Amino acid sequence: MIAWWGWLLIWTGLVLALLALLAFFAWRHIRRFLGLVEDFVALTEKLSLLEGAAAELEGRKTNAVLEDSEVVRREFGARMDRRRSIKLARRQARIQRAKMITTATITPDNNRLLREQPHELG
Repeated sequence: MIAWWGWLLIWTGLVLALLALLAFFAWRHIRRFLGLVEDFVALTEKLSLLEGAAAELEGRKTNAVLEDSEVVRREFGARMDRRRSIKLARRQARIQRAKMITTATITPDNNRLLREQPHELG
């Protein structure tokens, strides 16, 4: 049988172990809470940056799915007209360049240039 002071030592050890575990878990939870606060501060900073970016984007046009169909058709037609006019201008420039090359008069000096460096012929 264990003497009374043995039980006292056992229970004292158990209570000290319990207090040590409680202190350890309290410290761990406090550290996690402080990390959570730091993450919350970083998140609020990012949120303020995103709100600023969202304010910038308000002036941009919206998604075509959300727009009225007439507005989308009109914008698409205007874009196609611009592309068509650019293509026509490029085609006219190519035709003019081809006419200039094909109608060049050949002289002895030009003949040598045509054989060696045709791109230098005016």
